[in-house]
Amino acid sequence: MKRQPEILSKQEYDVLVIGAGISGVFIAWDAALRGLKVALIEQNDFGAVTSANSMKTVHGGLRYLQDGNIKLVRKMINERKAMLRIAPHLVHPLPFLMPTTSKLMRSNLVMGVALRLNDLISFDRNQGADPQKVLPNGRVLSRQESLELLPILNGDGITGAAAWYDAQIYNTERFLLSVLMSAAKHGAHIVNYVEAKRFMIEQRRVMGVEAEDRLTGDPLSIRARLVINASGAWTNDLLRTAGITRPEPHFRISVAVNLITRQILSDYAAAASSNYSFTREDGRREHRSNVLIAAPWRQYSIVGTYHAHYDGHPRDYEVTEEDIEHYLAEANTAFPNAQLTREDVLGVHRGFLPEVPSDDGIKLVREAQIHDHVTEDGIAGLISAIGVKYTTARHLAEQTVDLALKRLHLPPAACRTRETPIYGGNIARFGNYLEQHTQEAIPQVSRNALRRLIYNYGTEYGRVLKLIEEDAALAELLPGNVLKAEVIHAVREEMAQTLADVIMRRIEIGSAGYPGDAIIDAVAELMAEELDWSAAETSAQIAQVKRHYGFETSPEAQVVVS
Repeated sequence: MKRQPEILSKQEYDVLVIGAGISGVFIAWDAALRGLKVALIEQNDFGAVTSANSMKTVHGGLRYLQDGNIKLVRKMINERKAMLRIAPHLVHPLPFLMPTTSKLMRSNLVMGVALRLNDLISFDRNQGADPQKVLPNGRVLSRQESLELLPILNGDGITGAAAWYDAQIYNTERFLLSVLMSAAKHGAHIVNYVEAKRFMIEQRRVMGVEAEDRLTGDPLSIRARLVINASGAWTNDLLRTAGITRPEPHFRISVAVNLITRQILSDYAAAASSNYSFTREDGRREHRSNVLIAAPWRQYSIVGTYHAHYDGHPRDYEVTEEDIEHYLAEANTAFPNAQLTREDVLGVHRGFLPEVPSDDGIKLVREAQIHDHVTEDGIAGLISAIGVKYTTARHLAEQTVDLALKRLHLPPAACRTRETPIYGGNIARFGNYLEQHTQEAIPQVSRNALRRLIYNYGTEYGRVLKLIEEDAALAELLPGNVLKAEVIHAVREEMAQTLADVIMRRIEIGSAGYPGDAIIDAVAELMAEELDWSAAETSAQIAQVKRHYGFETSPEAQVVVS
């Protein structure tokens, strides 16, 4: 996958997708699989904003049973099954526990009925599944067993726990890149750091976009029969260039934040209620009552998600130290025995989700939205797709491409993304594959390094090893146990343009938090040699990465990923 922005202006596409978050890349892949000529542009790096903020959870919608929304629960179950199937190296089962209490709706009886109903609704979740992907039935645990498994709770009022299985993505950045590579493999033209400035409109029809290569400043005119706006929190900005505005915006912005902390649970994810009141520095009184999740992820925990309304522009949002202080305090009301402190916070992920107006706290948009602007606004050739969950991004893409085929006056074509493995995911039995391929004797590469490569790259891990075959020096381990070959592969094959692209979204070392000066300097030196950076450019790249982590950086926060 090479960066070739110049080709974007040389032809007309069937579909141009704007925005390479998880929704946009799934749309591009689905459209390419159905035979459309596709282009995908992203103003930043792939998955650099909201898709970089995720609980990593692929959930089956158990929470929606309380609303009686069986259709939505069933959709979530089907999408979880699909993700376990198409990305076996990246998506794995994860057990969840939620304490029960004497309150009726959280009692052992009601939760037991909910788990039984959930198992009935998901009756086919394990049909044809890889044994490593089987999700056992839910059950209710005793109080004693629950407290043994959930030492982060103090036990007050707990009568037991509901236990069920969902799934977790080992590396969401590599999942997104793998979908992206799948789209490229099927002919999609994909370019990062290209910003759509405005729509080209003729007689109330969108003909494409005027764009700019942000790395060179060069203008680009990209023509397409249909444009799909998947720009997330930037949706409103882009629609305004077509004269499309509404009193209630298409994307009403709320902020979602997750904290990466020291590991407080190693084998289970826990869901518990928080209850926290505080006064902000400006005198405003706030109360938060939420269900928080603490999920084990690699050797860390992800704690969240915290939601807040946001009135500003997404490019201006920053998480402050005051925010972190309050998030930690809230977490400690849900998980009091964890006793989390500021020093335990290794990273902060934040992104943007659409909300609906509400006088009672934050009310998120529950299901993805597709806006057909020819019927809604009289502007042909334009669709906006607004995702709300990582789990349902594939389903949103399927619906969007179905509509795209209609608007292009093309015959229906079956969606294949539910069954087709993503790039690197053609593995029938992951456990067998992992065992077999980590037994292979690879000179200069340890078994642990092979294991990590397989978890990140799946069947395509050999592309990294090929670089080592060509240059044995690339087998050297950088600080944090990163192979030099991984960095070179990211630059040559995955369109990494900046140090931040590699540190935060190509290798797993930087996704949890500040990885330390040693790894940043080592990767910068390697990229400088590969890309012929000057000393000044190298220093600027290092400074940019450190600015990104900002408040997360401290001498103690030297995260090592093995």
